[in-house]
Amino acid sequence: MTRRGLRANSALAFAGDSAMKLSTLVVVLVAARTLTVPEFAVLATALAVAGVLSTGLDIGAGTLVTRDGARSRTERGRLLVGSLQARLPVFVVVLVAAPIVGSIVDRPWTALAIAALGVTGAVTLTVLGCYRSCQDIRPEALQRLAAGSLTVVAAGATAVVAPDANALLFALVAVGVVTVLPLVVRLRTIATLGRADQPFEVLRRAAPIGLLALATIAYYRSGTIALAALSDAEATAVFGVASGVAFGLLMLPNAITTALLPRLAVERERTGVIECTRRTLIWTTALAGLLACASATVVPEVLPALLGAPYGEAGAPFVLLCIGIPLIAASGVIGTALLSIGRVRLLGVQVVVSLLVNLICIVVLVPVAGASGAALATLICEAVGLAFLVHVTRSALPGLVLPVRDRAPAIDASTAVS
Repeated sequence: MTRRGLRANSALAFAGDSAMKLSTLVVVLVAARTLTVPEFAVLATALAVAGVLSTGLDIGAGTLVTRDGARSRTERGRLLVGSLQARLPVFVVVLVAAPIVGSIVDRPWTALAIAALGVTGAVTLTVLGCYRSCQDIRPEALQRLAAGSLTVVAAGATAVVAPDANALLFALVAVGVVTVLPLVVRLRTIATLGRADQPFEVLRRAAPIGLLALATIAYYRSGTIALAALSDAEATAVFGVASGVAFGLLMLPNAITTALLPRLAVERERTGVIECTRRTLIWTTALAGLLACASATVVPEVLPALLGAPYGEAGAPFVLLCIGIPLIAASGVIGTALLSIGRVRLLGVQVVVSLLVNLICIVVLVPVAGASGAALATLICEAVGLAFLVHVTRSALPGLVLPVRDRAPAIDASTAVS
């Protein structure tokens, strides 16, 4: 494979992520237009739960392969095979248990579709991590372009043939399986798959990263899940639209951090990590801010015309989420830099603090302000998380964000003037 630079890989990642985010937006818009509000609320909740599940089932394996697999094809092959062997029994248990659990709420097929989406997503994250470790995002970009295109087709087809949340969920499962299979077949061209690291040793190394990712995705999805539990279908549907569009704006910073991790992982000097991260942080935050401002101005006026009067209330939570977009972008770049130098514990503290703040705010704000309360909870936790990261970089990556603190020179007693 061709090793590409940070800009080339960022452009490729942006193309692929744009296709996925735009296709997700199409799914949200088409479903909101064709499904009843209660059925759309089920779909939004299912997609949120599936996102959390796929991250949990990946348990950091994709990121571990991206970072440590950059050393050699042998290392990435051992990590890939070991991680899949360790999780295979869990995949089976999840798929078998899902319809049983779903029958409790009279949605067994929905639960099975969520489980299938979670397993497919977890495998895809791990396989893509193997390709990312080669510092060539082209295969991932092609996979995501194909998945995005087929997702649009699936959304349109189910809207015409079977306008139902379950039908759309299973169509998305089929898209995921079909698009990841070619990459699975080609794994032997980039990794030596004959031997594997001890499965549980791989999980031990990946778990801290996975827990960070799981907590992060949990507070991104917590608004939808909390509204489904604490509020009504209308508020859940409104927030599902607002968050679906707003988080779609993260395609730009996500693309940059996707390319940044393998780039920083091979940087030998700490000063090199700091310089590369600082440049990336400046233009990533600036671009995310411009994109968020433009979207906050235009989208609230467009949503009611596209989706109808019931979704006119999505404007306020959308604007609140847009304010958080540059904060999320900056946190993503700083977090990637800390991960590249192995400071997982610091990231763990940041994610735990953010998650606790998010849950407290949700409990307080959602019953009072509904969808806007869920959006405000997300904004507050992102601000707290970024403030924490900026603070810890003063010692972990000095000079990245804040000036290096100068120590006062010691006074030589022999030359002191009385």
